[in-house]
Amino acid sequence: CDLCIKVSDMAKHNKMASASGMCLVYLDCISRNKGDKITIVAAFTDGDTNDLSVGRNAIFYDNKGLDWDATVVKIIENPISIRQAFWSPYRKIASLISKQVEKFASSQDSKVNTASSSGIDNVTKKADGGVNQTKAAPFDIAKFAGIFAAIGLAIGAIGSVLVSILSGFLSLVWWKIPLVILGIILIISCPSMILAWLKLRKRNLAHILDANGWAINAKAIVNIPFGVTLTHLPRIPKDSKLDRRDPFRKKGNPLVMGIFILSLLILIAVLWYCGYFQRFLCF
Repeated sequence: CDLCIKVSDMAKHNKMASASGMCLVYLDCISRNKGDKITIVAAFTDGDTNDLSVGRNAIFYDNKGLDWDATVVKIIENPISIRQAFWSPYRKIASLISKQVEKFASSQDSKVNTASSSGIDNVTKKADGGVNQTKAAPFDIAKFAGIFAAIGLAIGAIGSVLVSILSGFLSLVWWKIPLVILGIILIISCPSMILAWLKLRKRNLAHILDANGWAINAKAIVNIPFGVTLTHLPRIPKDSKLDRRDPFRKKGNPLVMGIFILSLLILIAVLWYCGYFQRFLCF
């Protein structure tokens, strides 16, 4: 990040700098040579910040070429690039699904632990000959039958909807299938891309400088081409080579690949037998 500014009061700076529309990262820096401490704000104007979080470490180089140990202390999130906005809905959906799965697994684990501990307590009380034993409620088969029926009905309804969608999708002419897939992708990604494009055109550097004590009345717009020049990935040194081989990687199982290829061949044979490829070739 080439656009880094020293901050004297981070709390005061946040109030005005957030209006700049830029993705800002505040870092506490400690000099390796003198031990001095400063706070800076770095503007992310290209790429993405999916792996960036509070507490991560960085390196800051000042104008004299001295390096500082930096730590992220605050992030003001704003759109960074159109590319990040394109993948943003899918990442949010994946994160939501992951959180729901973790929440369900955690609740089930707590239920199992509670049931196990209560069962052990009951056994201990019976072994000690304790009194005031609570009688277990009788098993209500009608209640569970209704629950299972409702679950089966819901699964059946979802399955029928998926089958109808899949059958309608496969019944399309071959050249319409990529267009449908492209249309679904655009429907999901276009709103976030348009919103990001509108915000990226309004990024204003003047608010960041004004929040740090400067007196700037004019707008200092950081458009998309200008933002690309302010944030970039460092390149590896000349004539150097990267060894991307991992000697400790897990070896693949040839049986799994064989089963996959066999299943694919069976699927192709079934589709050929049903006449799908004949309709494709005739078209």
